[in-house]
Amino acid sequence: MELTILVYVLLIIAFARMLGEVASRFNEPAIVGELLAGVILGPFLLGAATDWFDEMYTSSFISDLADLGILFFMLYVGMEFSTKGLASHMRQGVAIASAGVALPFVLGFLAGTAFGLEGKTLVFAAIAVSVTALPVTIRILKDLEVLDTRTSGVIVSASLITDLFLLFAMAMVLGENGDSATLEDVLIMGAGFTGFFILAFLVGRYLAPFVYSLLKRMRTGEAAFALAVTLAIGFAVLAEHMGLPTFIGAFVAGLLLRETGKGLRTWARVEGILSGITLGFLAPIFFVLIGFTVDFGAVAESIWLFVSLTAVALVAKVAGSYLPARATGSGRTESLAIG
Repeated sequence: MELTILVYVLLIIAFARMLGEVASRFNEPAIVGELLAGVILGPFLLGAATDWFDEMYTSSFISDLADLGILFFMLYVGMEFSTKGLASHMRQGVAIASAGVALPFVLGFLAGTAFGLEGKTLVFAAIAVSVTALPVTIRILKDLEVLDTRTSGVIVSASLITDLFLLFAMAMVLGENGDSATLEDVLIMGAGFTGFFILAFLVGRYLAPFVYSLLKRMRTGEAAFALAVTLAIGFAVLAEHMGLPTFIGAFVAGLLLRETGKGLRTWARVEGILSGITLGFLAPIFFVLIGFTVDFGAVAESIWLFVSLTAVALVAKVAGSYLPARATGSGRTESLAIG
């Protein structure tokens, strides 16, 4: 590995932590600073001023660290939730997810049509403004230190359902090699999604006692941490094989580990190790790399389309989540927070 790659990693971490700290001083989630660090360090600002950082934008090592960061992060936050807690919010989550997808999609479709978009581009834009980015949502809740509240449980349940539905829809629109998906593709992907969660349920039911016995016998948190990471990677590989993102697999692994490991002597050590590696090192790299993708040139070329779709995404997602939250029993403040 070249020394310059390590310097790039150090630069990314330093900027992410510095701007994350600045954002927190203004009562904003640290992720805001990390995304801003990515925009500043990215190819369309710093990269436009000098070619010294070109290798940073194309480095497969940094990209792999980012992928590992989102996997570890979703494992970590999965361990913060209980499956029973998420299940208890599932009915309300389905209602919020349904309206939170339908309203942005319809308004996004209309906005795109008004700007002359058509075909796959139009459908893609409508789906894009309907998406709830589960990792980003969870990171915001974590930064605001409200991850263990009832409201967060509702938000995460709705976000999970939304993302699974829209991932499925996006795959159907794009298909393989840009071709629309066939009925056979739809059935295969549906079977893959369903099969993953069935297998996860079976593992949780029949393998959890074995995992618990292993964790109970372990004397060090490091050994328990290795077991947790192994399980997360196994679920991530299974999720990808079934057509799902790897982070969904890691999140489910975290949920199962919480049910088996909570209360054990080594568990606090596992959480401490995972928190340090994830929030202090790997996760910021992932969010900085998101900032790298901001293309001011593309925005400038289609500024009014950009403004319109952004406005649709903001208004329709808030309204589309607020109304069903109110209808299913949440108060005004909580419903607005969910939106």
